[in-house]
Amino acid sequence: MATIAIELGKVSSKNTREVYLLVRQGKSRRRVKTGVKLAESEYSKETGRIKSPAKARIVEKLRNEFEDNLEAVEQASVNAETTDGDFITSQIIKKQEVKTLDFFTFTEEWLTRSTIKSAKNYRCMLNTLEAFNGRRSLLFQDINVRFLKDFEVYLKDRPRAKSMYIGLIRHLFREAMIEYNTDDETVIKTDPFQRYKAPRQVMKKGVRALSLEDFMKVVNYKPEGAGRKLLAHDCFILSFCLMGMNSVDLYNVKKLEHGIMKYNRTKTKDRRSDEAYIEVRVHPFIKSLMAKWKGTGGYVFKFHDRFKHPEDFNRSLNVGLKAIGDDLHMPGLQFYQARHTFATLSRNMMKFSKSDVDEALNHVGSYDIADVYITKDFSIINENNYKLIDRVFDLEPTPMDVKAKAVPRKHEAKEETAETKGKTTKSKKK
Repeated sequence: MATIAIELGKVSSKNTREVYLLVRQGKSRRRVKTGVKLAESEYSKETGRIKSPAKARIVEKLRNEFEDNLEAVEQASVNAETTDGDFITSQIIKKQEVKTLDFFTFTEEWLTRSTIKSAKNYRCMLNTLEAFNGRRSLLFQDINVRFLKDFEVYLKDRPRAKSMYIGLIRHLFREAMIEYNTDDETVIKTDPFQRYKAPRQVMKKGVRALSLEDFMKVVNYKPEGAGRKLLAHDCFILSFCLMGMNSVDLYNVKKLEHGIMKYNRTKTKDRRSDEAYIEVRVHPFIKSLMAKWKGTGGYVFKFHDRFKHPEDFNRSLNVGLKAIGDDLHMPGLQFYQARHTFATLSRNMMKFSKSDVDEALNHVGSYDIADVYITKDFSIINENNYKLIDRVFDLEPTPMDVKAKAVPRKHEAKEETAETKGKTTKSKKK
């Protein structure tokens, strides 16, 4: 049978000794930290007895909790047909750990193991949770329906955070359940998210999209110099014409073959079976911008030369667009509005189907069952994108040919010719 004893660690540089619980089964020995440290006056050097009544109670309480787990663990070892000391001691410790399992500690350790791209969101959630909780410590057993509802109220003025942060807590809670619960034993016995429904963000549809008139104001804006305004202006147009391409993908994209940009959408590639792959044919209208911002070192664009991280690039775009918005009396102009505007004009002005717009945005649509049977063909959304660009920028219908050129409509060409002739005549008279 396993035994649990109290053991004092070595004297530290601060002249204190840490208290451990020593779990023994056969030849197996495991030491578990209690978190209790003793000053020289709080223990007997001869016997090792803890003199401090308060600290002695804490340690004894922990030992009693460990001993309470012995019977269940030893029964589990019988079921597993093993008397291995390491198995038994590890199970005793595991059962006790979950009682004192800290949500913050678990999350930090989980993040070090995870390859998830949104680690920044998890850390922001932890900081907000700490502010709400009053300390950076929270037992899993204290995360109940009442706690979650109170946290939801705390975030009432931050709808996006309310939806995202509680969703992240739910994900982490269930990750802990997978790690600690087994087929034979349910260590984390209650899942508050079975009774509590995480709030969903209510999007005000279309509010971030620009009207065609406002969009053209941004397009026709002439930035001075080569600073943030120019970068933001050009990237805003690029994003719109590349089917709402995100800034992180503009930053990372490497593959451009025969006029077709091929990439996996960074935001969702790790959680989709198709790795969020998409192909976008570059419209001749933006070829001059493509050449202007042509990249080096294998990248399609040269934003890597100027920014170390995609977050810095995105921040600079939004600073530049805010300044443009201020000049145009369009407060709060943001880069993501290029994507919203692309989607809104595609649907409302061009009457493209919602499923086609979803596919162009590289979203998982509502017809994912059909996707199993239908071979992916990006030509449909690219044809739609060409039609949209031709309509928005008042161009002659452009064939999907790499060598094709964007041609203004005939009435514009005539007006420009007349204007040019007028200038030529005047210069001759002079």
